[in-house]
Amino acid sequence: MFDSFPDELIAMSVDYLTFEEAETLAWTNRRMMGIVRRDLPQALEPKIDIKKLEFSEIPRMLGASRRKTLFELFIHWPRGVFIQAPHGMKSGPIPFCIRKGKKKRQMADIDAQNYAAFIQYARYCAANWRNAQVEWKEYAVKTSRLATTHADVPRLPLHLLFSRAIVHHFDLTFCDSAWFWTVINGLEQTRGSFKDKRLVCSDREVLDSEDLDEIKISQFMQRVDTFEWVLNNDDIPRVDELFTLPQFRHTNWVLSKISYGLDIVSFATSEKLTVTSGHSSLIRIIKNFMKAPVHKREWTLERLNNDHNCGYEPWSFEEVEDEIRKSGVRYKCVETIYGFVDRGFEGSLRIEISKTFRIFSQELTWNIKLFRPNTRTLDDIEECPGFNLSIF
Repeated sequence: MFDSFPDELIAMSVDYLTFEEAETLAWTNRRMMGIVRRDLPQALEPKIDIKKLEFSEIPRMLGASRRKTLFELFIHWPRGVFIQAPHGMKSGPIPFCIRKGKKKRQMADIDAQNYAAFIQYARYCAANWRNAQVEWKEYAVKTSRLATTHADVPRLPLHLLFSRAIVHHFDLTFCDSAWFWTVINGLEQTRGSFKDKRLVCSDREVLDSEDLDEIKISQFMQRVDTFEWVLNNDDIPRVDELFTLPQFRHTNWVLSKISYGLDIVSFATSEKLTVTSGHSSLIRIIKNFMKAPVHKREWTLERLNNDHNCGYEPWSFEEVEDEIRKSGVRYKCVETIYGFVDRGFEGSLRIEISKTFRIFSQELTWNIKLFRPNTRTLDDIEECPGFNLSIF
């Protein structure tokens, strides 16, 4: 198709191709190889295998301008024979920058040199597990002409840094909206492959209505494998919008320390959800599950407390079953467990009680499994406000 086009037109077209597409084009014939090699040489670079990628923001110095944000990332190189860490050997901090517009064009030659040096560093780290212990700054000073001291090592351009990378695990912890979108927009300029994306939010105020609009159109945010949210005993922000976005249907949500809004989680459309701690009314949660649209779910809610009128209160299986019955659905109690569980290393026995209710609906047959947390005596069980809940 491209053979009849002049070289200049092909070169312009290559700018709109992904690196993978450009690489495929290059191998069609010698002429295409020459054009790609001249105009998009990064497409022919060997792929970099990265087991895990972590991003962090460098804290600003006192008095520093808020407009200037510095960034670092950490890479886990593939583990060698003698490395037992599940994600391989972790690199030292690698400073990077995000180029835009005119600055990106002005720095193109310098960035290409820095990127070429980093490619050599990546190969060096992958060759031997001892090499992976050498930090990028140390390598840059000793083996390249980029810098004479660690402080002079230039920041690597993000749009090139992962252009040929295969990232198996991607971790981004954020607590500032502006910083988050700066990194995400920068990553959208790269042409790397991100296999498993995990986002961790440590602040409930990090997302607002404008962020939700950005999430809907962001290419990078169209698939997120795990989204963790530590709410610090606060309410779930914008739960209705977040949990019902189609792009998060297959996302594994992990929530902890929830004070308010847990009962609304019942209406989430995501298939996987885990809550590790918090408090809410058990009856309201069950009532909302009976009202919510039925879909495939693998949900686990653990270490929760039954919150009734701003106070923890005990609960009973009878009132839960009564709430299910009042909803009018057809159901059946299919399993009841009452027995002692050996706690192993604690050296004691605890009582465990659970009931599983099977709900029959036109769309799907699903189950509610309700646990009482393990306690030592029968008296403790009757007075315990805690509960665990599984929906499957």
